[in-house]
Amino acid sequence: MRLADVASADIVVICSPLDAIIPLFKRIVPFLKPGAIVTDAGSVKEPILRAAARVKRPASVHFMGGHPLAGSHRTGVEASSFRLFEGSTVVLVPGSRTALSPLKALWRVAGAKTLVLTAKEHDRAVALISHLPHALAHALVHLIARARDRRRLASLVAGSFRDATRVASADPSQWAQIFGANARPLRDALRSFRRELSRFENNLSRSSLQKHLKVSQAFRRPLFHGK
Repeated sequence: MRLADVASADIVVICSPLDAIIPLFKRIVPFLKPGAIVTDAGSVKEPILRAAARVKRPASVHFMGGHPLAGSHRTGVEASSFRLFEGSTVVLVPGSRTALSPLKALWRVAGAKTLVLTAKEHDRAVALISHLPHALAHALVHLIARARDRRRLASLVAGSFRDATRVASADPSQWAQIFGANARPLRDALRSFRRELSRFENNLSRSSLQKHLKVSQAFRRPLFHGK
């Protein structure tokens, strides 16, 4: 595809690694028609929105941050699915209110529901529900990989370890960018998790441990329809 091919587009969705979003936006600006809307699919929003606001463009060209919460650790065309967004949530972060209704309509056609957040709200939320789980998956793999008896441990791993570390198979270069771009909210999430680990550790030898486990079980069950 040539950059000039965006000339007839009403909406352009930039789906690329974080560090390519703004350079691509700058490159397509000269070809965009008046009233065109540009959005992205990056999983960090504050730095993207700040950088997009500095891009020189006609006042009639609108940018709005977007983040489809869908997909898996797999990448490339091989991982594509025409039902990828069905039932998923897409966060929209207004840079231009003019773009809000058309983008809601676009994602509705794809089968997704939309949620409007500020960039700060989005980045704090994904630090907890997405970036922290990725960080913990890597930490768990490193814990086993650095153990003295790692060969024996590796021969014993099964479903629990596989499920807890699945996302550690995601593209390292992409996730290094994401972690770095959302470092402050992720540090806050890691601090909160350390406090939660301490509470769990303190409950290990107490009668309240089962109650502690039941609380997390009950909260999680409806999130994934009991799966």
